[in-house]
Amino acid sequence: MHPFFQPLDEREAMLLLTTLMVGGSAEVGVLDHLPQASRDRVKEKAQALLAIPTEKRVPFMVHEIKQALSFKGLRGVERVDPSWILQAMRGECPRVVAVILISLPAPAVRSILKRLPPGIRGKLPPKEEIKQIPMDLVRAVRQIFESRFQHMPAPTPHGFAFRDVIQLDRTEIYRLMRDLGLIELGQAFVAVGKMALAELCRRLPRDKAEELILAVKSASKVDVPDMKNAQRFLSRIVPNFADTEEFFQKSGLWRLAKASLLEPMEWRIAFRQRLPREAGQLYDQYLEKTTEIEAVGEDVLRRLQDSVLLRVHELAKHSSIMPRWAEVQMIFHNPQTLDQKPTEAGPVDGGGLDGGPMGGAPPATPMTPAPSAGG
Repeated sequence: MHPFFQPLDEREAMLLLTTLMVGGSAEVGVLDHLPQASRDRVKEKAQALLAIPTEKRVPFMVHEIKQALSFKGLRGVERVDPSWILQAMRGECPRVVAVILISLPAPAVRSILKRLPPGIRGKLPPKEEIKQIPMDLVRAVRQIFESRFQHMPAPTPHGFAFRDVIQLDRTEIYRLMRDLGLIELGQAFVAVGKMALAELCRRLPRDKAEELILAVKSASKVDVPDMKNAQRFLSRIVPNFADTEEFFQKSGLWRLAKASLLEPMEWRIAFRQRLPREAGQLYDQYLEKTTEIEAVGEDVLRRLQDSVLLRVHELAKHSSIMPRWAEVQMIFHNPQTLDQKPTEAGPVDGGGLDGGPMGGAPPATPMTPAPSAGG
């Protein structure tokens, strides 16, 4: 389905589309009979759809219904970052590329077209010509192409667990990553002391330095991380950054990689596909670093995942990401996590690995900038 429908699952999106196509705005009231877990988010999307002018809304809904029926059961490549799709297209003839593109959401198509080599883009057949290809053939081509990617998981049916971080919009993932980076850095500087923090702050713009100082103050209210691990983390990441946002995001990606250790390999590969290719490759490097640690207790990993969920809830609550995520039930490993969170503003943490950054800090590889909403 088109990214417009996130965080609805496929069943909810199809229910919404058929309701509005058959009954129009007059039938929106029937959505009140949905279970509480689905009702609010489906009704929110209904209002968003109805706000689109009729001449644009109807063709969009018809297209989405046809797409859903034609490509039912495929692997969700429309949720893969366009940079991975572009890489997988290498070596394909222009006609095959065009067949793949015609079944993708418009934002992904625009992003891919901008990056296609001129020799391929100039040879793409007209859109009207591709539309004449039988749908069965288009489906077969896409099935073959999608087999190159990891299947993208569906949302958790009744709530939001750590694994549902993959359901966030790309820009939301980067906003979360930045926030987690401040937590990671805050814990590290609590361990190594004020001199190192002061030295780094001299290298940062004033507003970014103030953010980092606030993160350190908040981190000081939770467990202080192991000094040795914190020093190893900072010695590797602090000297090697060209951009402050990159610096924060790399630290956050490192924290997400640690939290991913409880998830199966299939989920990790799928999450990598949600990131731009360079960032996804960096995520793989971080995962490899985390596995160098001999023993990481599952209880520690569960607390780390809960801390990530807590940040999703807090960011949504303050509209830093879509507010709808604050309305879904967060599935914490520890059900009392929300009751235990600090009351003041600033980074919140439920305890990192060994109380903070894991030893074996991430390598100094550049982070790809956060993509636009169009991919």
